[in-house]
Amino acid sequence: MRVFILYILKSSLLLMSLAAFADSDHPLVSAYPEASIYRQSVVNYAEVILPQHKVTTDTPFAGISVIGKQTGHIYHIKGDHSALHVAENYLDVVKRLKAKLLLVCRSDCGSDFSKKLLRSSHWTKSIFSGMQGFSQGQDEHYYILAQLGDDTTPTYLQWFIKPLYGNQLELGQIITEPQQLQLGLVNINESAITSKPTASTASTGLGPDSAEGGDHPLISRYAGSKLTHRTDTEFTEVRLATGIADENKQVPHLTLAGKSTLLHYNASKDQSTLQVFRNYQQALQEAGFTIVFSCEHKSCGGNQRKHLWQGSPDRHRFKGYLSNSTNADDDYRMLTAHKEVNVNDIYLSIYVLKNNEHSNVDIAHDIVELSSMKTDRVSIDSAYLQNQLMENGKVVLHGLHFASDSAQLLPESEDALTVILSYLKQHPKQSFYVVGHTDNTGSHEHNMQLSYARATSVVNELKKQGITAERLFAAGVGPVSPLQKNNTEQHKANNRRVELVLR
Repeated sequence: MRVFILYILKSSLLLMSLAAFADSDHPLVSAYPEASIYRQSVVNYAEVILPQHKVTTDTPFAGISVIGKQTGHIYHIKGDHSALHVAENYLDVVKRLKAKLLLVCRSDCGSDFSKKLLRSSHWTKSIFSGMQGFSQGQDEHYYILAQLGDDTTPTYLQWFIKPLYGNQLELGQIITEPQQLQLGLVNINESAITSKPTASTASTGLGPDSAEGGDHPLISRYAGSKLTHRTDTEFTEVRLATGIADENKQVPHLTLAGKSTLLHYNASKDQSTLQVFRNYQQALQEAGFTIVFSCEHKSCGGNQRKHLWQGSPDRHRFKGYLSNSTNADDDYRMLTAHKEVNVNDIYLSIYVLKNNEHSNVDIAHDIVELSSMKTDRVSIDSAYLQNQLMENGKVVLHGLHFASDSAQLLPESEDALTVILSYLKQHPKQSFYVVGHTDNTGSHEHNMQLSYARATSVVNELKKQGITAERLFAAGVGPVSPLQKNNTEQHKANNRRVELVLR
């Protein structure tokens, strides 16, 4: 009864693709005689944790993170085989490979050793969930950890050996191979922002696209992924997260109005969310996008998208695309980014989720192009005011309308004033500058006077509703602090605004 070594100390073979070895052993180490594969998973650029020592009353669990290509097998071994005999064969593997034995324990790994080890990364927690308690029972069990190669490009081998039931043993094997992160799998094409969408070649392994319309012209799909859904809306309101939920399950967010494109892709299950996410980060940053917010796993909190869209008529926005119900421990990553592209403001969120080792990677693009209707149509609410003030110390008061070249507030400003008044009453200790802005049309003196007069009109209206005078200070800065270049009529309209600035 011995383990056969198929390939030894041939690093070129250690790094070869395992696509041809589906439902088979790793090419480095064969299966133990009379063993059958119960479960198998291969994933690129994923994380595992390697223990540094046994767990004792004086030494809690400690591990190091290693990222690379992960190949996991669970074998069931039938017949008259003892756990000791199997363990000795794998220790012989370590010896013949001339590998370094880092850790071995025999029923003395320590309390919760395997649970803490296998729950430390999303991939091991998924595929090895049934082995997390192997160090808890009284039965004989073994754990072996070895390093093949030097410290610059090490390959790690882990084995978990325990009795199963009857005359069967269960063997878990993890082989971690060094792997450089492959970037450049997402492309940004700013010159195509006004072009019609074009299709991108789908992965042959996943089949052709099952949705029409192709990619958004600005940002490509992750290379090899398949488009499953696409929804375009000419003008709508979209929420993009800028933080995690608070104790009231309120997610800080931007509320934007414009052209919306929502896309969902599947990437192959042998891709990790880490590799997919890093490609999007790199592509957006190299294209000059500002990453407004990003989070991964627990830092995103639970049910982020569900809380983000709660109370909205579009609360089922991702239904059929991407699960809104995500636990904080799920393999989930997201970001929100912004850039002005060809005089258009583009905002987008990218969501990456993998449910388990058997599932494909879900990728969603939620893209908003702010349209010429935004000044008239974007509304404000208390959450928007609070988010902007917390993040920037100031907020544009959308929804305030004045008569042309006048400081007279029009009746359609009533809804916005009601929201502003409600926020001020909810935060009685805050004081503000109310600052008027204009575009650069006309004389500087006139614009300075007009901006101050409009700010004063807003202050006077709020004072009528009970806000004390010492909390509000009117100021006008005319055209000297524009949001955008005054090179289009839309940009000029955006620059004509009143802002609330924390004092």
